Amino acid sequence: MDLPENWEKKALILIGGIFMVTVIYALNPFQGTPDNNTLEQNSSPTFVPIPFPKVIKVNNSQNSSKNGTVDITLEQAKTIAVQANPGYNVGQPISGSVTVNNTTYSVWIVPLTKPNTASKTIYIDIRTGLIVLVT
Repeated sequence: MDLPENWEKKALILIGGIFMVTVIYALNPFQGTPDNNTLEQNSSPTFVPIPFPKVIKVNNSQNSSKNGTVDITLEQAKTIAVQANPGYNVGQPISGSVTVNNTTYSVWIVPLTKPNTASKTIYIDIRTGLIVLVT
């Protein structure tokens, strides 16, 4: 069986045509941009008040007052973490330090877990009771 003349040229054109159709189909330029069909989350964020430090007046022997703060306890750190993150289970806090914006804080490091959700770690300032970092 003899092949027609220029059969290589015709085969190359056919393969090139198939390649171009495949590329156009893969890139799909005629359909436009796809819609973002992600689930809408209609839950509005809940704001939970976080306790502020207690300021105590201390009278010394010269009858002048000065302001001081009371360090928060381990139990208070747990309470703050749960109030800020309802639905999470609190692990055992440990004390440590963390640097945020070039400021070092002595903190309670409170681990939080929730079933079927990524766990969190809350860093609560020991002096003020404020959350300084969430990871």
